[in-house]
Amino acid sequence: MRWLALWALLGLSACSSVQYVPCPTLVSYSKADQAALAAEIKASPKPETVRWIGDYIGLRDQVRACQK
Repeated sequence: MRWLALWALLGLSACSSVQYVPCPTLVSYSKADQAALAAEIKASPKPETVRWIGDYIGLRDQVRACQK
């Protein structure tokens, strides 16, 4: 009998439609950090690094949208 009640409770809890998804926190970078990164990319512009930076920019945009 206890198992039946447990399964019923688990089944009902799975139907919950309210889910809380917390937004990650954006990390702030100083102008000096940004300038250093720009200098590194200009000194050795590797395609994969540029792609990763683009992906990171996209993730930051998603966090900003989540925080609104």
